[in-house]
Amino acid sequence: SIMISEWSRLFIDEEDSEVHGSDGKKMGLTTPVTVVPLVKQSFDVGDAVGGVAAVAELSGVQLLFKKPKVGGRSAYKDKDEDEDKESKKETIKEGGVEVQVQQLSNGELQVSAKRCEIEEGTMIKEMSEQTILGSLREAIRAWKKEQYS
Repeated sequence: SIMISEWSRLFIDEEDSEVHGSDGKKMGLTTPVTVVPLVKQSFDVGDAVGGVAAVAELSGVQLLFKKPKVGGRSAYKDKDEDEDKESKKETIKEGGVEVQVQQLSNGELQVSAKRCEIEEGTMIKEMSEQTILGSLREAIRAWKKEQYS
């Protein structure tokens, strides 16, 4: 989980590190993000059932997309929309990627990533998601190589 925390800091520009936000451009993101650590959770797993390992501990981060300052959703606004629809649109969540590290009862680690903060009307930011996932894959590869060298 320390590796994921360190990796997520790559998406934060130095001048923005105090507020955990970034324009993400140094990592190739087309959408700025805010990094939110997940609250670490521990579980009483007892004995694994049927030889299947249970999650003993969970931690991670959310990379939440921020509303662009210029353009973005407002750039695609229909001229005929009334103000009520516009204000409703502005409250729509921007989405993000949640990365979880699960330590299993057998000692193995499992890393998963999923979309988060999604609701009806959220624009899916596939290019930024792919950039995040590609970076995560590389970070895990490097971590594994370091652990097993």
